[in-house]
Amino acid sequence: MAESASLPRQAMLWRRSDGRYYTCSFQQNLFGEWVIIRRWGTIHSRRGRTMATLCQSYEDGLEELAAIAKRRKQRGYQAIEEGRGQDYS
Repeated sequence: MAESASLPRQAMLWRRSDGRYYTCSFQQNLFGEWVIIRRWGTIHSRRGRTMATLCQSYEDGLEELAAIAKRRKQRGYQAIEEGRGQDYS
């Protein structure tokens, strides 16, 4: 856990022209496990959703983030911000 604690967290934000948004953050929880936290909804409403997915390892989480980014692009979302070590939530 000590070596993975120094790895940076990942965060991404996508928007679509119809006002929908989707965010992902990849971080460790209090138990040292890697988690992807997804949030989505519409800009004009507070009725969004959140889902947390536990990852087996840091590398598995990065692969899942790449798959999420590919799906967002296929569904018409445009990447707004992408960062290492930043929190966009």
